[in-house]
Amino acid sequence: MTVSTADTTPKAPAEHKSSLNRWDSPWLNAKFLIGLALVLFIVLMGVFGSFIWDTTLARVATSPLNLPPPWAGYNIRALPAAAITTPGAPVTSGAGQVVAPTPASSSGSLTGGNPLTQPTPTASTGGGSLTGGNPLTQPTPAPSNGGGSLTGGNPLTQPTTASSGGSLTGGNPLTPSAAQEAAPTAQIKPTAPVMAGPATDNPFGFGVPSWEHPLGTESNGRDMLAVLLVGAPRSLLVGFIAAGIGMLVGILLGFSAGFLGGWVDNVIRTLADSVITIPSLAVLIVISAYLRQVSIESMALLLALFAWPGPTRFMRAQVLTMRERGYVQMARLSGASTASIMFREMMPNLLPYIAASFTGNVSGAILAATGLEALGLGPTRVPTLGMTIFYAIRAAAILRGMWWWWGVPIAALIVIFSGLFLMTIGLDEIANPRLRGIQQQ
Repeated sequence: MTVSTADTTPKAPAEHKSSLNRWDSPWLNAKFLIGLALVLFIVLMGVFGSFIWDTTLARVATSPLNLPPPWAGYNIRALPAAAITTPGAPVTSGAGQVVAPTPASSSGSLTGGNPLTQPTPTASTGGGSLTGGNPLTQPTPAPSNGGGSLTGGNPLTQPTTASSGGSLTGGNPLTPSAAQEAAPTAQIKPTAPVMAGPATDNPFGFGVPSWEHPLGTESNGRDMLAVLLVGAPRSLLVGFIAAGIGMLVGILLGFSAGFLGGWVDNVIRTLADSVITIPSLAVLIVISAYLRQVSIESMALLLALFAWPGPTRFMRAQVLTMRERGYVQMARLSGASTASIMFREMMPNLLPYIAASFTGNVSGAILAATGLEALGLGPTRVPTLGMTIFYAIRAAAILRGMWWWWGVPIAALIVIFSGLFLMTIGLDEIANPRLRGIQQQ
């Protein structure tokens, strides 16, 4: 009976069906890259904006007022410059109709004066009344000695032939006199008729659009493209400064509370929980109202006062879960210092979580800054997105139909918030493999 022995010849390891892709990295996350591109676009606007457009147009009174964007479809025509118009000059509309001739005046006024006003009586040596009398009373017959009527007669009656005893008031100013009929006042007709476009062309009284201002202008004489190039990066800068200071304080306090424990943990945790319960927006409004001048830096420092409790609680929770791991215990047994364990051993493993928390704090800081600026408590010398919205609200831009005044900064804020949100989600997926759909074998 023969016993078959198993083949004990070592076999070569089976080749993997798919080789490892050199670009297969968790940092190549589509959401993270798209969000990073949007944020970098805003940053590059501040870096290269002055090379693309004249950013000095973001100052007050540097551009025409109330110009809509030329691509918005407004059919607005400019009124041609007419010569000096005198009474009787025809003014035609776009349809060729005469709008209203200017009434003539014997005084030679270019505007023609007001024909409905009563003429001022002049003093007379014939004993006439200086006040002109009551125009509603019946006129008295003129005396035979040639003296004028003391009451001035009825101004609504037709003028009579001029005599030495005529009325002091001069009769009805609406009736042409014989002298005016004999020698009419010379009129200067315009060299070109004044054309007024249809009423639907310019319903809000806007200026004529021009490609010199692609995004239009506002009521303070600022170019909206220049305001966007200057204001969007500065609003993002406020968020970065406030979130950076808050994250730095949160990392120090969170690591100390989570790793050291004891009374240090109790004090830091109680302090962070107390600050979180304070309504930060109300406190910031009160503080900003007392500041005489608010700058970008002072605004960021105000926001940083309430930006550290969240990162502190987050870092404390992460350190509590990591301090009992094996590599931390080995570092302790090897005699490493506390600072070395916290910032050399534990910190690199928390970088994705720290980055995700940072982007979230930037969004919160920008939102708080925009809220303060929309109330008029932001920097007034430097254009920002929030202050642009405040000026638009104060000038009733929504009711006036100036959508580009408040629409441009809101669109920029949407781009900023969308980019930061996508970066936060992407960093969460980078830090947590389960969110990427990778299941552990």
